[in-house]
Amino acid sequence: EAVLSRLTADFPPGSMTAVLGETGAGKTTLIRLILALIRPTEGSVVLYQGEQRTEASPRTRANLVYVPQGNTLFSGTIRENLQMGDPQATDEKMWWALETSAADFVKELPSGLDSPCFEAGVGLSEGQAQRVAIARALLRPGKVLLLDEFSSALDTQTEDILMERLTKALPDRTMIFITHRERIIEFCDSVLRLSKN
Repeated sequence: EAVLSRLTADFPPGSMTAVLGETGAGKTTLIRLILALIRPTEGSVVLYQGEQRTEASPRTRANLVYVPQGNTLFSGTIRENLQMGDPQATDEKMWWALETSAADFVKELPSGLDSPCFEAGVGLSEGQAQRVAIARALLRPGKVLLLDEFSSALDTQTEDILMERLTKALPDRTMIFITHRERIIEFCDSVLRLSKN
């Protein structure tokens, strides 16, 4: 059974798009297609910049940064988790990523960047762990950010701060927000609504 049928979508370089839809509408399938984890039975998924066009494949994944739903932290320190995004990142760059992802709370922790966190984010609230995971993603070099229910554990005020900072700090990156929250639309250039037929 087809999950997505006759879907045409364009995510222009530097754009911010909200992808909304009920459970089972194909949001996860869309991510898997973009990441080339699955191939479409018809049509194609193409990454482009200017005149350069490349069909999505395992080779094009280096251009993509995926932040899955929930948190994906591992046992260690916040610094070590961030270094998974960029092993060469300076403290200044890490603080920039944390501020951009509304994870300023790290400054208030007794050990700052060297504060411990544990697998699945134990030691931090779910919302804090989500924001550290987003900060790590910002340190990756890929030009396309795929954020899957990235703000599910955030209150409205923190979500607004995060979206405003992402909008201002990353004008050259393409961002695709998979979300159930209608209010994310306010911060985006376009919206793609998926529905079950």
